[in-house]
Amino acid sequence: MKKMWIAGLIAGSAVLLAACGSNGNEPNQSGQVTEGPEKVYMQHCANCHGEQLQGGYGPALKEAGKKYSEAEILTIIQKGKGNMPSQGFINEEDQKQLAKWLSEQ
Repeated sequence: MKKMWIAGLIAGSAVLLAACGSNGNEPNQSGQVTEGPEKVYMQHCANCHGEQLQGGYGPALKEAGKKYSEAEILTIIQKGKGNMPSQGFINEEDQKQLAKWLSEQ
């Protein structure tokens, strides 16, 4: 009886986990898992630049695309600028997506 209960628990857990599906982080062509630019921004940028890109400790990014090109934004993300340190710990694909997204703001 105890073995059947454990087997049922394992089977039920497997079904539950399968039903949860994807967390939205999908591997790209190079096999890296990307998080989406908005999520990356909220995790790594919002503390300084504000949840609504309004600025705070760091400058506002609401109109970053008017001031910088996508390539310039990517360079800033990768190398830092002024008091902002390099964000090299963010995977390269997420950096590119974030730069593109910010350039469209």
